[in-house]
Amino acid sequence: MLITDEKGIIQEIIHAKDAGEDIQIFKGLLSPGFINCHCHLELSHMKGLIPERTGLVDFVFNIVTQRHFPEEEILDAIAKAEDEMIHNGIVAVGDICNNTLSIPQKSKQRLAYYNFIEVSGWLPQIAEMRFARSKEIYDAFGRPSTVNGRQSLAPHAPYSVSNELWELIAPFFKNKTTTIHNQETDFEDALFIKGSGDFIRMYEMMNR
Repeated sequence: MLITDEKGIIQEIIHAKDAGEDIQIFKGLLSPGFINCHCHLELSHMKGLIPERTGLVDFVFNIVTQRHFPEEEILDAIAKAEDEMIHNGIVAVGDICNNTLSIPQKSKQRLAYYNFIEVSGWLPQIAEMRFARSKEIYDAFGRPSTVNGRQSLAPHAPYSVSNELWELIAPFFKNKTTTIHNQETDFEDALFIKGSGDFIRMYEMMNR
């Protein structure tokens, strides 16, 4: 028999004959809490919106062009997504962030979050602007009144971060955990090795 306190913290494990009364019996197994190591909580409102099996380029393009919803709907979807994670045994989350909309929910501290502030921009001339925007979000997540400063700057992917932008964010990697999308599709190899492939189409579609 497993003995916990009111918060669910394990106190001891004892034999059934020593457990006394008011024993609760559950079917299933006992497991440590699960970790959701790559989440986009702020995009929860897009669940089911984008067709499956379209390929990475069209998926990314649809995210960029269709993510804008009324804030009330986004916040409601964030709260429901967190409820779903808790229901499924998740206790900690590595969350990719491009804005501050998830801060109110995270401030409730129902789950342990590490916030990866995503940085992207493949045109050298916008590097300063993109860095400044991401740094502002980074600072917002670092305020003690929000989510206790568990945050880092995270380059989106090799195909979406210019050398100039990388140099601006690299100093923020020290003593931090970060993440990067890499080698998710053969098109990345085609881009870097041959300068061809479907990513060229993505650059043309986004025109920036």
